[in-house]
Amino acid sequence: MGAEHGGAVGSADVGSGRVAGVAPGPERPLRVVVVGAGMAAARLAEELRAGQPDPGAMTVTVLGAEAEEPYNRIMLSHLAATGGPELPVAWLKPTGWWERHHVALRTSTPVVAIDRPAREVLLGDGERLGYDHLVLATGAQPRIPPVEGIRVARSGPGGGPDRDLAPGVFTLRDVAGARALTAHLSAHPGPVAVVGGGFIGLEVACAMAAAGHEVTVVHPRDRPMNGVLDAGAGSVLVRALAAAGVRVRTGVRATRWDGGRLELDDDEIACRTVVLTAGSAPRADVARAAGLAVDDGVVVNDSLLTCDPAISAIGDCAQHRGVVGGLVAPAWEQATVVAARLTGVDPSARYTGGLSVTRLKASGLDVVALGELTAEQDGPDSGDEVEVTTISEPARCRYARVDVVGGRIVGAALVGHPEPVGMITQLYEDALPLPEDMVSVILGRAEAVAVPSPATMPATAVVCRCNGVRKSDLVAAWGDGARDRVGLAERTRAGTGCGGCSSAVDGICGWLREAG
Repeated sequence: MGAEHGGAVGSADVGSGRVAGVAPGPERPLRVVVVGAGMAAARLAEELRAGQPDPGAMTVTVLGAEAEEPYNRIMLSHLAATGGPELPVAWLKPTGWWERHHVALRTSTPVVAIDRPAREVLLGDGERLGYDHLVLATGAQPRIPPVEGIRVARSGPGGGPDRDLAPGVFTLRDVAGARALTAHLSAHPGPVAVVGGGFIGLEVACAMAAAGHEVTVVHPRDRPMNGVLDAGAGSVLVRALAAAGVRVRTGVRATRWDGGRLELDDDEIACRTVVLTAGSAPRADVARAAGLAVDDGVVVNDSLLTCDPAISAIGDCAQHRGVVGGLVAPAWEQATVVAARLTGVDPSARYTGGLSVTRLKASGLDVVALGELTAEQDGPDSGDEVEVTTISEPARCRYARVDVVGGRIVGAALVGHPEPVGMITQLYEDALPLPEDMVSVILGRAEAVAVPSPATMPATAVVCRCNGVRKSDLVAAWGDGARDRVGLAERTRAGTGCGGCSSAVDGICGWLREAG
């Protein structure tokens, strides 16, 4: 089910305003329809309007199944643990943005089918909506592990994976799930079991522990975050989690839930609340039913086109070069590429893959994973030797490993080392050369490292990953009168997510202030 990387799954002259043979004349604008109203869709709408602000030349319609406008999903775990009956939601756009930018946002509007020959989508209420180019940004849905008693029979037709969960069992993929969990915790404030020890599961666990709950994480692998951390980092992370009030059970599986106990392979947890964070799967049913190529996700090429040249896919639902997404930064990069092609800003824009940067957003717990840690002693496809630098201080809950090939960082795992995170991330993302003393870099003492300053940072550089705020956004907000980090946060939301970008925002503030 693969696709050529550099070639076309389909071909479309999108740059000239023609999509798959459709050439709307002056009497009809190009109709772009986006299925899904998540973080990727919101960025796509923004980029489309930035490239083509004239609604007479291009109409943009965003169809969301949820009742809410697009919001920051990254913060759901924190909101669910600390929110009251009226769960606060971090909206991605300020009030009135959609109307001012002539983007038709339709919430509570699920798409149930795609009629490719007619170039129409069928909505849940039977309405048909035509498109010249369709973009699938349907995201992902939670995987439900095979635990006896975790599901109950549906009482009626329809319903997604969250609607047939047993009482006391929750997922955190959307606001509805977060609100349901918040209400349940208010009524049952006792122990919580989190099934799944990836970074989302750990964020949930830490947020619950910080809110005063007794939390146990159940993870079937030998260490939490096993996909991005090595054994040393995983062992230290377990100790750090214990210090934060989170118990971790690794190498065991949940087997049965009865509403008051979660049974494991070798033990049981007395609790009234179970949160499932056992991974996710692309929402690709509508694409599959329409005859599009679907493997793990909707297969796309470097142009992010599917096998139908009138349809693109981005974000968590898309599979590019055999990889399905899961992080927001690559989804935003994909949105930029599709918008550049559709608006004609850059008809040759391509997406060749994003960099992997994962940061655990939990108060008092710093965990960062970059790239891929090497398994062999030889560099990937290069013949270069891998230089592995490791500093381990288990008693202090600190661990650092940085893998270097050819003088460039290819992977890193940092637990309890917040000082060098900004430096190492920039060195990795920009493939900058390193000094000989890697230990000094890890310890944050490499003042001589030529890391780009705010002045040399490109305008498109993402400063706040949680909210997708670029340097150019901060510069524009400064020009509009925001004169400090608080003001910039109010205008752009930079720093209102995990807070990891605060120092970078301060640096840009200082640079702008000096520049006058």
